Amino acid sequence: MEENEKEKRWIKLSKILPSELYLSSQRLKYVEENKVDIGPLPVKYIGDKLFFTDGHHRAFTLWKRGEHEVEVYEDKEDMDWLEYLICVDWCEKEGLESIADLKDRIVEEGKFKELWIERCQKMHDRVDEDVFRFVQFQEEDDPDVKSDICKKILDELTEYFGIEKAVGDHIRKVRDMYFVSARIGTTVVGFIALKDHNEFTGEIYVVGVREELQGRGIGKRLVEEIEDEAEDQGKKYLTVKTLAPSHPDQGYRKTRAFYRSRGFIPLEELPTLWDEGNPCLFMVKALR
Repeated sequence: MEENEKEKRWIKLSKILPSELYLSSQRLKYVEENKVDIGPLPVKYIGDKLFFTDGHHRAFTLWKRGEHEVEVYEDKEDMDWLEYLICVDWCEKEGLESIADLKDRIVEEGKFKELWIERCQKMHDRVDEDVFRFVQFQEEDDPDVKSDICKKILDELTEYFGIEKAVGDHIRKVRDMYFVSARIGTTVVGFIALKDHNEFTGEIYVVGVREELQGRGIGKRLVEEIEDEAEDQGKKYLTVKTLAPSHPDQGYRKTRAFYRSRGFIPLEELPTLWDEGNPCLFMVKALR
């Protein structure tokens, strides 16, 4: 990204989480002795987390100089944000809430590679083997928590949830529904809600996964959680409503393909259920 394309701003160092557990004494020395241009540092917002994606040694050098703020820009590179959230979770579990908290975790370069670089590589291999070692799925009982999760994630997914009234309905109605969240540590990355129609049928009322975590199987696993719950309740069918193929939106073409891959079949197009500009496709799946 070119420098003039970065939206730079100043943020307090104490407000930015680290995503590394250790610092290298040699790398710190290089930054200090060579007067490396600290410049704007990359950060990322995911949910309620703001963290450094790079530049920890430069940020720490700023803190040592007595600086309280750092110039940053949002990292928009195509990174594996799931793995970054795992690293942030590690830091939070170790009580590392700001770059200053790394002052007692400065080690020699060899130890840095052993304690940090190798640990990250092992984590990467484990994610490749089974990503759900690091993603927790849990039922939420608190109505306020359900509404808060729904609002925060749908507010980010304006490409799919751009109708203000519909979003408001979702936020309000999920309070009384069976609700499952997906989390990496304390960061909620997705959710799903089951609407109870009758003893035979339930509906996937709304599902959302943060954009940075899409494509990692989290949505599929959330649907599986709802299918299991519906079967436990004795339901025979599970339904879902989505944008009909008569609408040209390419994103929803992928959504329909996703549901088809999960065994849902198109039952009927309802052109005016929502409004004329958003024709509804009604899909159904027979449960075991």
